[in-house]
Amino acid sequence: MSSPSAPASPSSQAAPSPAVRFAVQCEVLRLSAQPTGPMLAVQFLLDCGVAALFAWQYSVSHALIWITMIAASTAWRGFFPQVLPSSLTPENLQPALRLHTFRIAVHEAAHGAAGVLLFSPTDPVVQLLLAVVIMAMTLSSAFSVSYHTPAMQLAISLLLVPMIVMSLTYGQPVMVTAAVLGIGLLAMVWNLVSERSRQLEENISLRHNESALRVQALAGLRASEQAQAERLRFFSAANHDLRQPVMAMGLQAEVLRQQLRAGESAAVVQGSVDALSRAQQALEGLTNQLLEIGRIEAAADPFTLTAVALAPLLNEFARQAGSGRVRVRCPAEAIVWTDTVALRRIVANLVDNAVKFAPNGRVLLACRRRPGGWRIEVRDSGIGIACEAQERVFGDFEQVGNVERNLQRGHGLGLAIVRRLAMRLGVQITLRSLPGRGSVFGFTLPSAPRDAHPDRTARAATAAATSTAALDAMPLAPGLAVLVVEDNAVVADSLAALLRQWQALPRIYESAAEALALADLQAIDVALCDIRLPGKLDGIDLARRLQLQKPSLTIALISADIDEATLHLARERGWHALRKPVQPAELRGILLQARR
Repeated sequence: MSSPSAPASPSSQAAPSPAVRFAVQCEVLRLSAQPTGPMLAVQFLLDCGVAALFAWQYSVSHALIWITMIAASTAWRGFFPQVLPSSLTPENLQPALRLHTFRIAVHEAAHGAAGVLLFSPTDPVVQLLLAVVIMAMTLSSAFSVSYHTPAMQLAISLLLVPMIVMSLTYGQPVMVTAAVLGIGLLAMVWNLVSERSRQLEENISLRHNESALRVQALAGLRASEQAQAERLRFFSAANHDLRQPVMAMGLQAEVLRQQLRAGESAAVVQGSVDALSRAQQALEGLTNQLLEIGRIEAAADPFTLTAVALAPLLNEFARQAGSGRVRVRCPAEAIVWTDTVALRRIVANLVDNAVKFAPNGRVLLACRRRPGGWRIEVRDSGIGIACEAQERVFGDFEQVGNVERNLQRGHGLGLAIVRRLAMRLGVQITLRSLPGRGSVFGFTLPSAPRDAHPDRTARAATAAATSTAALDAMPLAPGLAVLVVEDNAVVADSLAALLRQWQALPRIYESAAEALALADLQAIDVALCDIRLPGKLDGIDLARRLQLQKPSLTIALISADIDEATLHLARERGWHALRKPVQPAELRGILLQARR
């Protein structure tokens, strides 16, 4: 274990940022340039006393010249103080500091002129008296003239140097000693001024840092409160929209129960079944969108950048929309560098949004070349969006033109998903729209490198959809034995009912241990294993043991939170992976593959 480090010395502490340094210099200048009328008046009275003393001891004319210079510089400082700019900036700060230094230098040079004008070459007593007066002026000035180090050091030099030079040149032996003391005093006061200014700047810097930290803390608190309010609004809206299909499903189930009890016709019962199915689809759609938002924010699905050909991908979305409502205008050479899955999600949500809010219009998927990239636009001729609502439509559960919250027109999460995916990709989604004139959503992606090969995900997805449609038309072989290991009784019963409807033979168990102990594994054709199971063995452990006992067994893992590691393991082992809620078509495809 390493020993704790010693506290950092002041010299080792990090230098203040340029912004803090600028703020400190501004405050030092304001403190130094502020009016000091009473102090100047007291100092001038003392200067008058000094002039009277040397007029009596040495020369009236020299004393008058000196006090006249003092009066002029004092009047300049007192009656014409330095006026600082109303707003100090990095451009005007340095000129203001130079002007302040010049004004201080003029005032103190007038005082330092005493070292020449009041110096008596023949009278050592007057010389010594002058040395004492000027040294006293130096100590007084060090604490009262300015807080700007260059100004103070120049002022002290102009005070002491004339006296030191005159003493070394014309002074008596005692004045030579006084001059040496003056040199020592000059060095000491220089250091004193520098240290005092440094401490003042450190105190100002600390105050600014504390103020900045306080501002940051308040901003963080406001951001936290805003985030908390956003989360509350998100969950409140999610709760509202989740309860609607749940309530509809409950009511339709009761209606269906009463219709069956009353012996209603098949057409009437079918209407209730269709309504129940629509409510289930709305619930499933909302659940999937909420899960997708959670996975995007948690970065659960890492992005893989690859070359993607845009024309096949956009044409696929046009075919899926059907009815010829979606047209595509995209050059064949349009190839971008991005994550295929994220791009498909963004385009799918934008197309779905355009189709929903342009019920009687057409949608155009357009792609145009831009410097260094390709711009993709989804244009519709729908209801449009007012300027004040265009930023809001990217929020969670925001729907312009659907105040009544009609679930057939979505939940207001599609554009929120688009915004999150775009932020992860580093892409900016733009929107141009006018009420009644439609909307244009667009974004630009970088062009793929010349040597990159287009990703075949779009064609593979189309082929998979075609293959799924073909599998749906194929009947399941009767007597297909399916092992279902699911601890949720409602889900297990629903799976069993669907399997029986398909003429399959379900074998239901609640835990992995129960399935391994009781099931006749050699008679099983397919195993559906929920990953989260009670007991020591989870669904993955169960799948491994089942594969060891019967390598030819078709195995599917089922869970609501299948991550990338689970998908990778399933691919390695030759298993299937189904995310809850399981789609009947996907399940049927797996059952058909078990008999091929």
